[in-house]
Amino acid sequence: MTRPPAGNVLEMKISHRQWTNAFKEAFAVLTMASAGDVVCIVGPSRAGKSRLIHELRRQLENGNAFTETGLLPVICVEAVNAGPNGAFSTKAFTLRLLEAVRHPMLSMDGDDALTLTAANKIERSTESILRQALERALKHRGVRYLFIDEAQHVRYASKQSQAPCAVMDSWKCLAQTAGLVLVVVGAYPILEVLRNSPHMLGRKKQIHLSRYGAAEEEILEFAKICRAFEQAMGDSVLSNLLVSHTQYLHERTCGCIGLLKSWLKHALTLAHLNDCQLDLRLLEQTMMSDSDLLEISKEIAEGERLLYSSPRNPSKIVTSSPAAPKKPVGKPFNRNPKRYEKGNRSGGGGAV
Repeated sequence: MTRPPAGNVLEMKISHRQWTNAFKEAFAVLTMASAGDVVCIVGPSRAGKSRLIHELRRQLENGNAFTETGLLPVICVEAVNAGPNGAFSTKAFTLRLLEAVRHPMLSMDGDDALTLTAANKIERSTESILRQALERALKHRGVRYLFIDEAQHVRYASKQSQAPCAVMDSWKCLAQTAGLVLVVVGAYPILEVLRNSPHMLGRKKQIHLSRYGAAEEEILEFAKICRAFEQAMGDSVLSNLLVSHTQYLHERTCGCIGLLKSWLKHALTLAHLNDCQLDLRLLEQTMMSDSDLLEISKEIAEGERLLYSSPRNPSKIVTSSPAAPKKPVGKPFNRNPKRYEKGNRSGGGGAV
């Protein structure tokens, strides 16, 4: 019986419809973007966003060799929450950016005294000094596109509610001063941060790497992916198992290809350990728990709501201040009529 390693399922790349459409749209938008623009690529967890970044980077670099040109038209940095207690540290992130742009002060290797002295100097440097060095380095390297992956981690910047928005605005300013296009990539929670950053909204272009929904057309596309996985696994899986259970696989993954990959990898690993074929019993044994599935579905529902919600009647949106009420106009030089109290026609404030 031919059984490919379980890792093959996880590593295989399937250019399915949702991913291909998102890639084409993103590439077109990025090639037409101007310096200072912000492009947001968003989608559910495990949807293929990291692979999308990799392919976009390869296309945008267009064969550039840093060793020959000294230029870095595209750099990509992950927004890691590496601060104390899992917080997002803007200084640590700036250092990661300097490393990605290959700044000389972060490219020294070894344990000699010079390297240790330089490291101590960097540690004592203020964030504003590091920011200035970063802006100069970005210009010097000719950076055209800056990808920030896992950008939703800015939510952990501080306990202050406006801190994530301040970080976003800071990134936008960096794009303007360095003359580059900022590409923010993340899961749905990043939408709430962007929504509360008014300075980002005017220059933001949105690209959605979506899941497969419950419509018949979407289920048919999902079935094609199940068939591709089944063919790749060969004799390790029961014939027609995945295709015949497409609806079940779709429901237990919310239509996310990354979750399907992870599930199949787990089930196939157990099949190899037990020296048997992958069957429905193993799928049920390794499926995601109801509680985890519920949390993921809630995040997806909220993200799609933020993406697609719109006013019920856009034509009634007020774009200017309402007009002030008109004052009644009477005849000039004539006072308005007034009712006087009985027996008091000559007194009071009504006398002229």
